[in-house]
Amino acid sequence: MNQIHTLLIGVFALLLASCSSSKKLVSASRPAEESLPSLPVTEIDIPVKIYAAPILAKAEAVVSKEFTSEAWPNYIQPSCDFRYKYRFVRSGLAVSCLNNKISVQFTGNYQVAGGRCICSLNQPVTPWISGSCGFGNEPMRKVMINLNSQVQFLPSYQVHTLTNLAQLAAFDKCQVSLLSSDVTQLILDSVKSSVNSFCATLDATIADFTFSGLLQEVKEKSLQKVNLGKFGYILVNPSNMRVGQLNYAKDTFTISAGISCRPELSSDSMNEINPRPFPSLTQGENKNEISLYLNGSFDYAFLSKLLRDTLYNKVFEVKGRTVVVKNAALKGIGNRQVEIKLEFAGSNKGSIYLRGTPVLDTAKQTLTIPDLSYSLESQDLALKVARSLFRNKIRKSIQGKSYLDIAALVRSNLNELSAQLNRQLTSNISTTGRAHDARLIGLLAKEDKLLIQVYVKAEMTAIVSKL
Repeated sequence: MNQIHTLLIGVFALLLASCSSSKKLVSASRPAEESLPSLPVTEIDIPVKIYAAPILAKAEAVVSKEFTSEAWPNYIQPSCDFRYKYRFVRSGLAVSCLNNKISVQFTGNYQVAGGRCICSLNQPVTPWISGSCGFGNEPMRKVMINLNSQVQFLPSYQVHTLTNLAQLAAFDKCQVSLLSSDVTQLILDSVKSSVNSFCATLDATIADFTFSGLLQEVKEKSLQKVNLGKFGYILVNPSNMRVGQLNYAKDTFTISAGISCRPELSSDSMNEINPRPFPSLTQGENKNEISLYLNGSFDYAFLSKLLRDTLYNKVFEVKGRTVVVKNAALKGIGNRQVEIKLEFAGSNKGSIYLRGTPVLDTAKQTLTIPDLSYSLESQDLALKVARSLFRNKIRKSIQGKSYLDIAALVRSNLNELSAQLNRQLTSNISTTGRAHDARLIGLLAKEDKLLIQVYVKAEMTAIVSKL
């Protein structure tokens, strides 16, 4: 917003600078325009980088370190003639994510013991003959598990996951001595049952997550005007909210968040009685670009205060004389013209009235006032004051007598604008970015207000250290 403030002051400076001509110009009469042309929709897409370590630590805590048979360390007896028990201990989690598909892989070791007997009339009639794998000095058997979870962001701003067991494979089998029975598949089936139960619990847990608090805050700030202090009030007017695809690489989750909107900056603080509905969330591709088209509408009372606060009690030395700006006012006088009144005190006292039609060349990014006229109490004083304001005090990038090089003005302030994109927002969230271009693309002086249109092209990334 500092850029807009600079452009407004530049317009005022242009009017003052033009007074250095000793020839009085006649204001040209032109048909008045009702409004500026419609602007394209603003598109803001910001990559979000989320440091993965805290998330993975939570995942490690959520996923059980150990899977066992139900009665462990006691036996399960699924039939009269067979009983068994097992324990599976997993390794650390290996996580990958590509376009909303999360894969979690881990290996582990398991041990199993079982026994058989002969039954008659569903009752054991012989002693149990037992065998085991992975107990005592015998190494535990190895198995690998791979889980897949498909992430979906719902229109209601909730997260939905569908998690399933993608792979369960034994690296080596468990062949117990009793009757040379291979119980590997039995163990795998039991582990699979436990993992599937965990997957269902995980999906249910994530389904309970809500962003209602954050969503309500976003609604309030986008559907209602936000006070920007001396720069007025901004209304975002969102038409689309979107999120990109979740990916993971180099200890960082990445996803983009975007908004389509028609932002308006104005001096009016009144909100609509029935604001439009807040858009649902949509999902698309990851993007990284800010193309901001901003409409500005300022009444002259607001601009007069801005001008007065900027120039009030500014002291200028003019060949040994002290001139102090005591008041300033701006108003529209119809036919796309404006009038600035400046009141001075100090060694000399008086008022200057400057009138003219600001003409914007959007291609060259220049602003001229070809029909500037003025009236004053003391012509000699006014010319000296205006010349001093132009040469030393307002803006060195203003060149000529009625000419403002907006492109040069913007270039000199791009670093300042970029600095606004590199900030620590909270203890856990920071942003980095750069402004590539900023242009004044529309200007219209109406009788009751001044309309401006600004275009800004930039890029910005949000970095989240902890959720």
